[in-house]
Amino acid sequence: MVETPGEELSLRDIVETLKRQRVWVFSLPLVFGALALIYGFFIAEPTYASTATLSVAPVQVQAQLEQRIQVQGQSSLTFEGLKALAYSEEVTREVWEALRKEGKLPTAWQDQGGRPGLERMVKDFKMKNESPRQQVVPQTQVPPVVASLTVEAPSPEVAARAANLWAEAVTKRVNRILLVRLEANLEALEEQIAPAEKTYREAQARFEAFQRTSTLAQDLAELEALTGERASANQVVVSVEPRLGERVLLARELAGLERDLAAVRSRIRFLEQEVRRSGKEFPDLPRDLLEAKREEAELLARKAALEARMAQVEARINLLKERVAKAQVEEERVRQALELSRNAYVALVQKRTDLQIELASFQNSLAQVIAPAYPIYEKVAPKRALILALAVFLGLVLGVMAAFVAEALRPPRAEAAG
Repeated sequence: MVETPGEELSLRDIVETLKRQRVWVFSLPLVFGALALIYGFFIAEPTYASTATLSVAPVQVQAQLEQRIQVQGQSSLTFEGLKALAYSEEVTREVWEALRKEGKLPTAWQDQGGRPGLERMVKDFKMKNESPRQQVVPQTQVPPVVASLTVEAPSPEVAARAANLWAEAVTKRVNRILLVRLEANLEALEEQIAPAEKTYREAQARFEAFQRTSTLAQDLAELEALTGERASANQVVVSVEPRLGERVLLARELAGLERDLAAVRSRIRFLEQEVRRSGKEFPDLPRDLLEAKREEAELLARKAALEARMAQVEARINLLKERVAKAQVEEERVRQALELSRNAYVALVQKRTDLQIELASFQNSLAQVIAPAYPIYEKVAPKRALILALAVFLGLVLGVMAAFVAEALRPPRAEAAG
């Protein structure tokens, strides 16, 4: 049948064309299928995969809070950081060298020409984040980083060995990095502890020297003896019996002396009046008057002595108050310096102890292989069925195209006359 130009092909025409060119339709899928089978069974190198799983635990920090030891987690390494470390040349080179020394390095991973085998080996290394997904994470808890390391190799044994070597190399590097970090922190603490201890010892020596040389206790006792009042609530009570200060006693004595002096003066005035009025009748009155004036003079002398002593006591009290105030200020300054230096020193020592405990507890256990790799004898490549299906499909498509091309190139046949 000859179609006129511009005439559309019907479904019947398409089927008739494929029937006439069925050689192309069936031959190309068969050829491609045969080639796929030959490639899958005789050319393609089988590939096996093996997986090792490792976990990186968060660094635990012990902190002294309100007299309680609390453990806090600090995320030390993210998956991205772990992946960068796993694919670093230092780690992969170690795996490559170990396989080469053991004689297990596949041909595909060996150096060939100008292309290093290490690059081809790394392309067969796969890493996946297997960390647990938590919706809500407590503040003091950080989930570990879990990663699976998969290696594809021509044999199950090589794949398992390479995966385990890779996991061990990564684990070793992670532990070394984290422990070096902790050791650096510990070394920095040691450098801070020495001057802090020196400052603490110096403050303690200054406080002890102040205690030895200070007369604060004696001054407070003397001030209490003079005033009858305790100048400081921190003073140690020596006697529980109430005491009257010397100033109070002097004041009382002076008040009594004033009363005696007033009585004597009143008596003198009375005697003077009696002498003027009837001195001749009573010859003893002048002698009594002289005696009263002598007593007045004695009282005035005693009053002057008491006033002088009172002035001395007041001056001594003022001096002692000034000395006590200065000594108390100095004592508080020295005490505060001692407390601050001791607290700083104790805090550093506690932190050093925490780090030492941490180093001892997590030695080689921050990162560890939780599931080593084992040989898996199920091939991951080549997928023969998939290759065969794709090859047959491609051959069928090309066969159909070739059938239409052949039909178009076929010379037209003359119409049968009869």
